[in-house]
Amino acid sequence: MSDYRGLGFDPVPGDAGAIAAASDRFRHRVEVPEPPAEWGGAAAEAFAARLSGMSDDLETARRTLGAAADVLDDWAGTVLANRRRAEELDRRARELRRAIDDADNEVVLASFRGGPEHVAAAARLEELRRELDGVLAAARDLGADHHSAAQRVAERLRRLVTGGVEAAADVPGREELFGGVVRALNAYSALGGELAGVLLTAPRTASTPSGGAAAFVSELGER
Repeated sequence: MSDYRGLGFDPVPGDAGAIAAASDRFRHRVEVPEPPAEWGGAAAEAFAARLSGMSDDLETARRTLGAAADVLDDWAGTVLANRRRAEELDRRARELRRAIDDADNEVVLASFRGGPEHVAAAARLEELRRELDGVLAAARDLGADHHSAAQRVAERLRRLVTGGVEAAADVPGREELFGGVVRALNAYSALGGELAGVLLTAPRTASTPSGGAAAFVSELGER
């Protein structure tokens, strides 16, 4: 990953690979287990009925997680494209900084000779400095666009989780996820519990997320 020494700052924070990995985790399917074949009686029937009732809740969760994964996939592509652009700007900035150092030395040497040669050297130095300023301005604009895009992605994810008024019509809201799906996810795998936590945790909590939730916070590019 570039250290952006030419620009002097990272205009596009975020790791496309980590974002894609978070998306993959959100596409993990949580299956409702079947009761053991040899289990019978009233308890087995009650258990089977409860699992059957969870199926719709789990499908609701799957749709929400799938929608969140789609958002993350889009963001991973944006981060990758923005980083490529930032690296191009950084390469040009490094070239210009080297050229400016050479031109500055030339101005010093030309100052001893004076005349048109000194004037031309000084003009060349100023031209290079203006070009570097333009590259740095383009990087700042890229950074501003990147940050705005990250905020939009975060808001889309929050709306998926909280069921905001502008959520897609076919994506269930937060309230629909408070039923048996939470107990099912928590009961059947550690990853399931993590996903349930992401689904049902209110945005902007004071707690520190982990795993897939941490990937949301640390890799969306928000700072």
